[in-house]
Amino acid sequence: MLNLDTLLLVQVCVTLLTTALLVASACYTESPPEQRWWAGGNVLVCVGLALTGIESLPVLLHGVIGYGVIAFGLALALRGLRVHCSSTLSWQAIAVITVLALLIPGWFTLVAPSLRARLCFSGFYFALLNWLCAVVVARHGVWRVSIVSLTGFILLGLALFLRGVHMLLHVDPMDHTSSLVMGLSTLAIPLAQICIAFGLIQMVMWRYAERLRRLSALDALTGALNRAGLETQGKRVGLRALRAGRSLAVIMIDVDYFKQINDNHGHPVGDEVLRHLARLLKVELRPHDLMARFGGEEFVLVLDGVDHAAALNIAERVRARIEHEVVEWDGMSVRYTASLGVVCSDQHSYDLFRLIAAGDAAMYQAKRAGRNRVAAG
Repeated sequence: MLNLDTLLLVQVCVTLLTTALLVASACYTESPPEQRWWAGGNVLVCVGLALTGIESLPVLLHGVIGYGVIAFGLALALRGLRVHCSSTLSWQAIAVITVLALLIPGWFTLVAPSLRARLCFSGFYFALLNWLCAVVVARHGVWRVSIVSLTGFILLGLALFLRGVHMLLHVDPMDHTSSLVMGLSTLAIPLAQICIAFGLIQMVMWRYAERLRRLSALDALTGALNRAGLETQGKRVGLRALRAGRSLAVIMIDVDYFKQINDNHGHPVGDEVLRHLARLLKVELRPHDLMARFGGEEFVLVLDGVDHAAALNIAERVRARIEHEVVEWDGMSVRYTASLGVVCSDQHSYDLFRLIAAGDAAMYQAKRAGRNRVAAG
Protein backbone atom coordinates (compact mmCIF):
# COMPACT_ATOMS: atom_id res chain seq x y z
CA MET A 1 0.00 0.00 0.00
CA LEU A 2 1.22 3.54 -0.78
CA ASN A 3 2.41 5.41 2.28
CA LEU A 4 0.50 8.69 2.38
CA ASP A 5 3.03 10.44 4.63
CA THR A 6 5.88 9.59 2.27
CA LEU A 7 3.86 10.62 -0.77
CA LEU A 8 2.92 13.87 0.91
CA LEU A 9 6.59 14.58 1.56
CA VAL A 10 7.43 13.81 -2.08
CA GLN A 11 4.55 16.00 -3.20
CA VAL A 12 5.70 18.95 -1.11
CA CYS A 13 9.35 18.56 -2.20
CA VAL A 14 8.53 18.30 -5.90
CA THR A 15 6.08 21.19 -5.67
CA LEU A 16 8.73 23.29 -3.92
CA LEU A 17 11.23 22.50 -6.67
CA THR A 18 8.80 23.35 -9.48
CA THR A 19 7.76 26.47 -7.60
CA ALA A 20 11.42 27.49 -7.27
CA LEU A 21 11.80 26.94 -11.01
CA LEU A 22 8.83 29.19 -11.81
CA VAL A 23 9.94 31.83 -9.31
CA ALA A 24 13.49 31.85 -10.73
CA SER A 25 12.17 32.24 -14.29
CA ALA A 26 9.94 35.13 -13.16
CA CYS A 27 12.62 37.07 -11.28
CA TYR A 28 14.52 38.65 -14.17
CA THR A 29 13.71 42.18 -15.28
CA GLU A 30 12.07 41.41 -18.63
CA SER A 31 9.90 38.55 -17.42
CA PRO A 32 6.29 38.75 -18.68
CA PRO A 33 3.55 39.35 -16.09
CA GLU A 34 2.02 35.89 -16.58
CA GLN A 35 5.18 34.28 -15.23
CA ARG A 36 4.81 36.24 -11.99
CA TRP A 37 1.16 35.17 -11.68
CA TRP A 38 2.14 31.52 -12.27
CA ALA A 39 4.99 31.71 -9.76
CA GLY A 40 2.84 33.35 -7.08
CA GLY A 41 -0.01 30.94 -7.70
CA ASN A 42 2.28 27.95 -7.45
CA VAL A 43 3.71 29.20 -4.16
CA LEU A 44 0.21 29.51 -2.71
CA VAL A 45 -0.84 26.07 -3.97
CA CYS A 46 2.27 24.64 -2.33
CA VAL A 47 1.44 26.36 0.97
CA GLY A 48 -2.20 25.25 0.78
CA LEU A 49 -1.25 21.63 0.11
CA ALA A 50 1.03 21.70 3.14
CA LEU A 51 -1.73 23.14 5.31
CA THR A 52 -4.33 20.56 4.26
CA GLY A 53 -1.84 17.71 4.57
CA ILE A 54 -0.70 18.36 8.14
CA GLU A 55 -3.49 17.08 10.37
CA SER A 56 -1.77 18.24 13.55
CA LEU A 57 -2.49 21.85 12.67
CA PRO A 58 -5.55 23.61 14.15
CA VAL A 59 -8.72 22.49 12.42
CA LEU A 60 -9.37 25.98 11.01
CA LEU A 61 -6.02 25.93 9.22
CA HIS A 62 -6.15 22.28 8.24
CA GLY A 63 -9.78 22.03 7.16
CA VAL A 64 -10.65 25.52 5.94
CA ILE A 65 -7.81 27.99 5.31
CA GLY A 66 -5.71 25.46 3.41
CA TYR A 67 -8.43 24.94 0.79
CA GLY A 68 -8.86 28.70 0.37
CA VAL A 69 -5.12 29.16 -0.16
CA ILE A 70 -5.07 26.41 -2.83
CA ALA A 71 -8.05 27.96 -4.60
CA PHE A 72 -6.47 31.42 -4.50
CA GLY A 73 -3.26 30.01 -5.97
CA LEU A 74 -5.13 28.22 -8.77
CA ALA A 75 -7.10 31.41 -9.49
CA LEU A 76 -3.84 33.36 -9.85
CA ALA A 77 -2.49 30.67 -12.19
CA LEU A 78 -5.71 30.92 -14.22
CA ARG A 79 -5.29 34.71 -14.35
CA GLY A 80 -1.73 34.24 -15.61
CA LEU A 81 -2.90 31.91 -18.34
CA ARG A 82 -5.53 34.40 -19.46
CA VAL A 83 -2.96 37.21 -19.42
CA HIS A 84 -0.71 35.05 -21.60
CA CYS A 85 -3.64 34.74 -24.01
CA SER A 86 -4.18 38.53 -24.09
CA SER A 87 -7.11 38.46 -21.67
CA THR A 88 -7.46 38.64 -17.89
CA LEU A 89 -9.40 37.34 -14.88
CA SER A 90 -11.01 39.98 -12.67
CA TRP A 91 -10.26 40.20 -8.99
CA GLN A 92 -13.97 39.73 -8.33
CA ALA A 93 -13.81 36.33 -10.04
CA ILE A 94 -10.68 35.44 -8.06
CA ALA A 95 -12.46 36.43 -4.85
CA VAL A 96 -15.48 34.25 -5.72
CA ILE A 97 -13.22 31.27 -6.44
CA THR A 98 -11.42 31.73 -3.13
CA VAL A 99 -14.52 32.38 -0.99
CA LEU A 100 -16.25 29.23 -2.30
CA ALA A 101 -13.20 27.21 -1.29
CA LEU A 102 -13.45 28.69 2.21
CA LEU A 103 -17.19 28.54 2.83
CA ILE A 104 -18.02 24.98 1.81
CA PRO A 105 -15.06 23.28 3.56
CA GLY A 106 -15.75 25.58 6.51
CA TRP A 107 -19.31 24.27 6.66
CA PHE A 108 -18.17 20.64 6.57
CA THR A 109 -15.44 21.33 9.12
CA LEU A 110 -17.01 23.64 11.68
CA VAL A 111 -20.81 23.41 11.30
CA ALA A 112 -21.51 19.88 10.03
CA PRO A 113 -18.19 18.07 10.34
CA SER A 114 -17.71 15.51 7.56
CA LEU A 115 -14.28 14.52 6.24
CA ARG A 116 -15.94 12.60 3.42
CA ALA A 117 -17.96 15.62 2.24
CA ARG A 118 -14.94 17.90 2.50
CA LEU A 119 -12.80 15.54 0.41
CA CYS A 120 -15.59 15.17 -2.16
CA PHE A 121 -15.90 18.92 -2.53
CA SER A 122 -12.16 19.54 -2.73
CA GLY A 123 -11.76 16.82 -5.36
CA PHE A 124 -14.53 18.14 -7.59
CA TYR A 125 -13.79 21.84 -7.07
CA PHE A 126 -10.04 21.74 -7.65
CA ALA A 127 -10.56 19.40 -10.61
CA LEU A 128 -12.87 22.02 -12.12
CA LEU A 129 -10.30 24.80 -11.60
CA ASN A 130 -7.56 22.74 -13.23
CA TRP A 131 -9.82 21.92 -16.16
CA LEU A 132 -10.64 25.61 -16.55
CA CYS A 133 -6.89 26.20 -16.85
CA ALA A 134 -6.72 23.42 -19.44
CA VAL A 135 -9.56 25.00 -21.43
CA VAL A 136 -7.73 28.36 -21.56
CA VAL A 137 -4.53 26.67 -22.73
CA ALA A 138 -6.36 24.55 -25.32
CA ARG A 139 -8.35 27.47 -26.76
CA HIS A 140 -5.53 29.97 -27.07
CA GLY A 141 -2.33 27.93 -27.17
CA VAL A 142 -0.36 26.42 -30.03
CA TRP A 143 -0.85 22.67 -29.78
CA ARG A 144 2.77 21.59 -30.14
CA VAL A 145 3.84 24.15 -27.51
CA SER A 146 1.02 23.85 -24.97
CA ILE A 147 0.63 20.04 -24.95
CA VAL A 148 2.86 19.55 -21.88
CA SER A 149 1.05 22.03 -19.63
CA LEU A 150 -2.32 20.97 -21.07
CA THR A 151 -1.58 17.35 -20.16
CA GLY A 152 -0.57 18.38 -16.66
CA PHE A 153 -3.76 20.34 -16.00
CA ILE A 154 -5.98 17.56 -17.43
CA LEU A 155 -4.27 14.77 -15.47
CA LEU A 156 -4.28 16.71 -12.23
CA GLY A 157 -7.96 17.52 -12.67
CA LEU A 158 -8.73 13.88 -13.50
CA ALA A 159 -6.91 12.59 -10.41
CA LEU A 160 -8.75 15.03 -8.16
CA PHE A 161 -12.10 14.27 -9.80
CA LEU A 162 -11.66 10.51 -9.36
CA ARG A 163 -10.76 11.06 -5.71
CA GLY A 164 -13.96 13.06 -5.28
CA VAL A 165 -16.02 10.32 -6.99
CA HIS A 166 -14.44 7.64 -4.83
CA MET A 167 -15.12 9.58 -1.64
CA LEU A 168 -18.72 10.07 -2.75
CA LEU A 169 -19.25 6.34 -3.24
CA HIS A 170 -17.48 5.10 -0.11
CA VAL A 171 -18.76 5.81 3.36
CA ASP A 172 -15.44 5.41 5.16
CA PRO A 173 -12.82 7.72 3.67
CA MET A 174 -10.07 5.95 5.64
CA ASP A 175 -10.62 2.36 4.49
CA HIS A 176 -8.02 0.44 2.47
CA THR A 177 -9.43 1.28 -0.95
CA SER A 178 -9.81 4.94 -0.10
CA SER A 179 -6.25 5.10 1.15
CA LEU A 180 -5.09 3.63 -2.15
CA VAL A 181 -7.05 6.21 -4.14
CA MET A 182 -5.74 8.98 -1.92
CA GLY A 183 -2.22 7.68 -2.42
CA LEU A 184 -2.54 7.53 -6.19
CA SER A 185 -4.03 11.03 -6.37
CA THR A 186 -1.29 12.33 -4.08
CA LEU A 187 1.29 10.69 -6.36
CA ALA A 188 -0.32 12.27 -9.44
CA ILE A 189 -0.14 15.80 -8.03
CA PRO A 190 3.69 16.26 -8.16
CA LEU A 191 3.88 14.56 -11.57
CA ALA A 192 1.25 16.91 -12.93
CA GLN A 193 2.97 19.88 -11.27
CA ILE A 194 6.17 19.01 -13.12
CA CYS A 195 4.30 18.89 -16.43
CA ILE A 196 2.55 22.17 -15.69
CA ALA A 197 5.68 24.03 -14.58
CA PHE A 198 7.79 22.95 -17.54
CA GLY A 199 4.88 23.45 -19.91
CA LEU A 200 4.28 27.02 -18.74
CA ILE A 201 7.95 27.90 -19.16
CA GLN A 202 7.91 26.29 -22.61
CA MET A 203 4.93 28.48 -23.58
CA VAL A 204 6.79 31.64 -22.55
CA MET A 205 9.98 30.56 -24.34
CA TRP A 206 8.00 29.88 -27.51
CA ARG A 207 6.44 33.34 -27.25
CA TYR A 208 9.92 34.88 -26.97
CA ALA A 209 11.18 32.81 -29.90
CA GLU A 210 8.25 33.97 -32.04
CA ARG A 211 8.92 37.57 -31.05
CA LEU A 212 12.59 37.23 -32.00
CA ARG A 213 11.61 35.60 -35.30
CA ARG A 214 9.31 38.50 -36.12
CA LEU A 215 11.92 41.07 -35.11
CA SER A 216 14.52 39.37 -37.30
CA ALA A 217 12.22 39.94 -40.28
CA LEU A 218 11.48 43.61 -39.51
CA ASP A 219 13.37 46.84 -40.08
CA ALA A 220 14.10 48.33 -36.67
CA LEU A 221 13.64 51.96 -37.75
CA THR A 222 10.34 51.80 -39.67
CA GLY A 223 8.71 48.53 -38.60
CA ALA A 224 8.45 47.46 -42.25
CA LEU A 225 9.75 44.11 -43.42
CA ASN A 226 13.48 43.96 -44.05
CA ARG A 227 14.96 42.19 -47.07
CA ALA A 228 15.04 38.83 -45.30
CA GLY A 229 11.39 39.16 -44.30
CA LEU A 230 10.47 40.28 -47.81
CA GLU A 231 12.20 37.27 -49.33
CA THR A 232 10.39 34.85 -47.03
CA GLN A 233 6.91 36.36 -47.17
CA GLY A 234 7.15 37.67 -50.73
CA LYS A 235 7.76 34.22 -52.14
CA ARG A 236 4.61 32.96 -50.41
CA VAL A 237 2.55 35.85 -51.76
CA GLY A 238 3.89 35.32 -55.29
CA LEU A 239 3.21 31.59 -55.20
CA ARG A 240 -0.30 32.21 -53.86
CA ALA A 241 -1.06 34.68 -56.66
CA LEU A 242 0.36 32.33 -59.31
CA ARG A 243 -1.73 29.39 -58.14
CA ALA A 244 -4.89 31.51 -58.06
CA GLY A 245 -4.20 33.09 -61.46
CA ARG A 246 -4.18 36.62 -60.00
CA SER A 247 -1.95 39.52 -60.98
CA LEU A 248 0.95 40.45 -58.73
CA ALA A 249 2.09 44.08 -58.72
CA VAL A 250 5.27 45.59 -57.28
CA ILE A 251 5.73 49.30 -56.55
CA MET A 252 9.25 50.60 -55.85
CA ILE A 253 9.43 53.89 -53.92
CA ASP A 254 12.51 56.04 -53.35
CA VAL A 255 12.65 59.34 -51.43
CA ASP A 256 13.93 62.16 -53.64
CA TYR A 257 17.08 64.03 -52.55
CA PHE A 258 17.23 62.09 -49.29
CA LYS A 259 20.94 62.83 -48.85
CA GLN A 260 20.17 66.55 -48.92
CA ILE A 261 17.54 66.07 -46.19
CA ASN A 262 20.17 64.39 -44.00
CA ASP A 263 22.82 67.01 -44.81
CA ASN A 264 20.55 70.03 -44.31
CA HIS A 265 18.48 68.90 -41.34
CA GLY A 266 20.42 66.05 -39.73
CA HIS A 267 20.04 62.29 -39.62
CA PRO A 268 17.29 62.32 -36.94
CA VAL A 269 15.08 64.27 -39.37
CA GLY A 270 15.98 61.83 -42.14
CA ASP A 271 14.99 58.94 -39.89
CA GLU A 272 11.67 60.64 -39.12
CA VAL A 273 11.03 61.06 -42.86
CA LEU A 274 11.50 57.32 -43.34
CA ARG A 275 9.21 56.51 -40.42
CA HIS A 276 6.64 58.97 -41.77
CA LEU A 277 6.78 57.35 -45.22
CA ALA A 278 6.37 53.88 -43.71
CA ARG A 279 3.29 55.00 -41.75
CA LEU A 280 1.82 56.61 -44.86
CA LEU A 281 2.36 53.48 -46.96
CA LYS A 282 0.79 51.24 -44.32
CA VAL A 283 -2.44 53.21 -44.61
CA GLU A 284 -2.60 52.34 -48.30
CA LEU A 285 -2.09 48.61 -47.79
CA ARG A 286 -4.64 45.84 -47.43
CA PRO A 287 -4.01 43.20 -44.73
CA HIS A 288 -2.50 40.69 -47.19
CA ASP A 289 -0.22 43.20 -48.99
CA LEU A 290 3.46 43.52 -48.11
CA MET A 291 5.66 46.53 -47.43
CA ALA A 292 9.41 46.32 -46.99
CA ARG A 293 12.33 48.69 -46.60
CA PHE A 294 14.50 47.46 -49.41
CA GLY A 295 17.52 49.55 -48.49
CA GLY A 296 18.38 53.09 -47.43
CA GLU A 297 15.47 55.31 -48.44
CA GLU A 298 13.96 52.74 -50.81
CA PHE A 299 10.71 50.88 -50.08
CA VAL A 300 8.82 48.18 -51.97
CA LEU A 301 5.12 47.29 -51.98
CA VAL A 302 3.92 43.84 -53.07
CA LEU A 303 0.24 43.85 -54.01
CA ASP A 304 -1.60 40.56 -54.52
CA GLY A 305 -4.50 40.59 -57.00
CA VAL A 306 -3.73 44.07 -58.40
CA ASP A 307 -3.26 44.49 -62.15
CA HIS A 308 -1.00 47.00 -63.87
CA ALA A 309 -3.61 49.76 -64.28
CA ALA A 310 -4.78 49.51 -60.67
CA ALA A 311 -1.18 49.52 -59.44
CA LEU A 312 -0.49 52.73 -61.39
CA ASN A 313 -3.51 54.37 -59.76
CA ILE A 314 -2.33 53.31 -56.31
CA ALA A 315 1.19 54.59 -57.01
CA GLU A 316 -0.09 57.95 -58.21
CA ARG A 317 -2.30 58.28 -55.13
CA VAL A 318 0.69 57.50 -52.89
CA ARG A 319 2.92 59.97 -54.77
CA ALA A 320 0.37 62.79 -54.46
CA ARG A 321 -0.16 62.13 -50.78
CA ILE A 322 3.59 62.16 -50.08
CA GLU A 323 3.93 65.47 -51.93
CA HIS A 324 1.32 67.16 -49.75
CA GLU A 325 2.46 65.75 -46.41
CA VAL A 326 4.61 67.68 -43.91
CA VAL A 327 7.02 66.02 -41.49
CA GLU A 328 7.25 67.77 -38.12
CA TRP A 329 10.36 67.16 -36.03
CA ASP A 330 11.77 69.18 -33.14
CA GLY A 331 10.18 72.40 -34.32
CA MET A 332 11.14 71.89 -37.97
CA SER A 333 8.76 71.28 -40.88
CA VAL A 334 10.11 69.23 -43.76
CA ARG A 335 8.49 68.39 -47.07
CA TYR A 336 9.71 65.64 -49.35
CA THR A 337 8.71 63.85 -52.54
CA ALA A 338 9.26 60.35 -53.92
CA SER A 339 9.77 58.64 -57.27
CA LEU A 340 7.88 55.42 -57.92
CA GLY A 341 8.26 52.55 -60.36
CA VAL A 342 5.39 50.15 -61.09
CA VAL A 343 5.59 46.66 -62.63
CA CYS A 344 3.17 43.74 -62.79
CA SER A 345 3.29 40.01 -63.38
CA ASP A 346 1.06 40.56 -66.42
CA GLN A 347 4.13 41.93 -68.24
CA HIS A 348 6.80 40.14 -66.22
CA SER A 349 7.09 36.79 -64.43
CA TYR A 350 5.85 35.98 -60.93
CA ASP A 351 9.44 35.80 -59.70
CA LEU A 352 9.54 38.42 -56.94
CA PHE A 353 13.10 39.58 -57.41
CA ARG A 354 12.72 39.87 -61.16
CA LEU A 355 9.71 42.08 -60.50
CA ILE A 356 11.73 44.11 -58.00
CA ALA A 357 14.57 44.53 -60.48
CA ALA A 358 12.12 45.69 -63.15
CA GLY A 359 10.40 48.01 -60.67
CA ASP A 360 13.76 49.43 -59.63
CA ALA A 361 14.58 50.20 -63.26
CA ALA A 362 11.19 51.91 -63.67
CA MET A 363 11.79 53.94 -60.51
CA TYR A 364 15.14 55.23 -61.80
CA GLN A 365 13.41 56.08 -65.05
CA ALA A 366 11.07 58.29 -62.99
CA LYS A 367 14.09 59.93 -61.34
CA ARG A 368 15.75 60.63 -64.67
CA ALA A 369 12.49 62.14 -65.93
CA GLY A 370 12.57 64.75 -63.16
CA ARG A 371 11.60 62.93 -59.91
CA ASN A 372 8.30 63.15 -57.99
CA ARG A 373 6.51 61.01 -60.56
CA VAL A 374 5.40 57.47 -61.36
CA ALA A 375 6.93 55.39 -64.15
CA ALA A 376 5.64 52.08 -65.51
CA GLY A 377 7.95 49.20 -66.27
